[in-house]
Amino acid sequence: MWRFIILMACILISAVCQSTTYTYTQSFTGTQYGKYQFDVMQAALDVTAKKYDKVSLKSHPFPMSQSRQIVTLLDGKADLMWSVTTEKLENTLLPVRFPLLQGLGGHRIFVINQAMQAHFPPNQTLDNIKRMACVQGADWPDTQILKDHHFTVHSATWSDWYTGMYRSLEEGMADYFPRNVIEVQRDLNYHLSEKLRIEKNHLLVYPSYEYLFVSPQRPELQARLYEGLTILLKNGELAKLFNHYPEHRKAKMMVNKDHRVVHHLSSSVLPYTWDNSNWEASPQAFLQEFYARNESWF
Repeated sequence: MWRFIILMACILISAVCQSTTYTYTQSFTGTQYGKYQFDVMQAALDVTAKKYDKVSLKSHPFPMSQSRQIVTLLDGKADLMWSVTTEKLENTLLPVRFPLLQGLGGHRIFVINQAMQAHFPPNQTLDNIKRMACVQGADWPDTQILKDHHFTVHSATWSDWYTGMYRSLEEGMADYFPRNVIEVQRDLNYHLSEKLRIEKNHLLVYPSYEYLFVSPQRPELQARLYEGLTILLKNGELAKLFNHYPEHRKAKMMVNKDHRVVHHLSSSVLPYTWDNSNWEASPQAFLQEFYARNESWF
């Protein structure tokens, strides 16, 4: 009898101590894709582990388009994703309004076929750039922003965009690819094309913020991520995580060079902008704005 009681007690203790696992979705598989986002999510959960239950993360077994990721979270088949935010997305899932990339996702540098550089002199006008053909992902918010500003945009479906868009540049089917400064170096290292180059003279800038998004069925996870990210910012660990990645350091160097002509665009997919999205440079100003924007959580 006592052995049975002890056995049952051990089972109950084991069940209580067993960690919860949250599932996240992503567009692509691979050891490097989404590594920063994973590290941030795990760090935010780890730093709050003493207050809450211990949890772990696992990736959904299948990569999928952004629209499919949203449906997967709504159906309760996954708990967490990351994406550039839009008003529609914030009304569909639970947003964690913390700009993971410090707003750098809205800094778009051009990838071109090296033969096209002569078409992008420093005095090239934005109107002429709009007449040239660019490529973007079909379900990216950036596509809508560019179309609203009358750029000539060819969109690629999720299934073939990663290779298809760069191939279109190599073969002269498109003139340029506005790619965010965070991801452009990783892409070029992956493709290793002798024809592709980063254009030298121009930069598009518009409001664009990458957030974590949580299934509506997991509001406790949203609250915990808010708390964890705040702690990581205050103790300096978030900045260490961000700068651990060489492509992040290179991105900051690219946007800080003053020789590029900067073309500012408004965003048609988001009704607000951050004044202090660069939380590394101005953590106190960012926190003040962060608390105001997310006052219901603090």
